[in-house]
Amino acid sequence: MDEDLIRTAFEQWTRGLDPVRARIALFEHVRDLPYCYPASRDPIEVLTTGRGSCSGKHYLLGQLFRHLGLPVRHMLCTHRFNESPLPFPEEMQAVLRRNEIMDVHDYLQIAVGDSWIDVDATWELGLREFGFPVTDGWDGKSSVLLTVIPDEQIQVNGDPAKAKDEVLARLTPRQRALRRQFLEALSKWVEELAAEIPPGS
Repeated sequence: MDEDLIRTAFEQWTRGLDPVRARIALFEHVRDLPYCYPASRDPIEVLTTGRGSCSGKHYLLGQLFRHLGLPVRHMLCTHRFNESPLPFPEEMQAVLRRNEIMDVHDYLQIAVGDSWIDVDATWELGLREFGFPVTDGWDGKSSVLLTVIPDEQIQVNGDPAKAKDEVLARLTPRQRALRRQFLEALSKWVEELAAEIPPGS
């Protein structure tokens, strides 16, 4: 039953499109789901609630790409918000001045021809106007912008949620607490910005 929901979304979003256009359409639909943290990582819940974190959005997009017959790799990368290109508000910048905020980011790689390309659908298109790294006009064949500056990049073998939890477990309890607090502040800020995006942007 649940899988039927993903199949229905896949068919609605790709109807009448050639494989490359279908690939682009799936990316754009998932990209433009609002970012939210904390949120379920379950693809069905991301689809039904219409929002998700980097994990949930990419788990959903991975399933949709597989319906298109594309080979998909789930990827993780460690990164530090201190090196982020995002124009954080002053209160978040103050936290970064006092602390190193570590995180683990999800994205995908898909096989196009003989190459694997990066696909990152974390931020909705309208956030580009606020300085977020968002890919618009993707050709469906080239790597998109990664939304973080990666340190270690990890190809996942097996369950991506379990793999992410294992990498997060390497952080100290304090690092995990700082990460959680910062992501909650990030989600609140993104929600405030998204409310300013004109409809249809």
